[in-house]
Amino acid sequence: PAVSPTGSTPSLPMYQQINAPKSNMKKTLLTASVALNALLVVALCFMAFSGNTLGAPVRSVSVNSQVGRRAAMGGAAAGMGLAATRMAKAVDPNSIFETNCGACHQGGGNNIITGHTLSKTAIEQYLDGGWNKEAIEYQIRNGKGPMPAWEGVLSDEEIKAMTEWVYEQSTTTFKDVN
Repeated sequence: PAVSPTGSTPSLPMYQQINAPKSNMKKTLLTASVALNALLVVALCFMAFSGNTLGAPVRSVSVNSQVGRRAAMGGAAAGMGLAATRMAKAVDPNSIFETNCGACHQGGGNNIITGHTLSKTAIEQYLDGGWNKEAIEYQIRNGKGPMPAWEGVLSDEEIKAMTEWVYEQSTTTFKDVN
């Protein structure tokens, strides 16, 4: 923080005092997952098409069964790679909440402003626009007061997932939080 002409450090909201680096961890994990899955596909295809049986005794196998085995191995490898890549891309609202929101909104509460919880009742009372997905998404994207804006930190997909999650939790898990 800059020092004022009087020599004192100005008071900043708590979220501005924390210099948390914006990480490309999600992109790095996705890239690593894709690379490892590609390696897995290549290894399985190599085994399938090389005839390597991993130390099993050599036996007579017809050409048709070898082609079928190779096709099955190739298809299984491709399917495993695709499934793992999709899993790496999946958005987990619980994890996003714990990592980004939990410090202030632990258990759906609000450690900064009393009463401004994530319950439906509090959202209806305090959130500009009331209890609806559009107002919740706007608050997540743009922040207000001590709440930081998450646009540019979270992806659009993550913000949409968090909007749905908060909307759902406000009537279930966080329903009775005061």
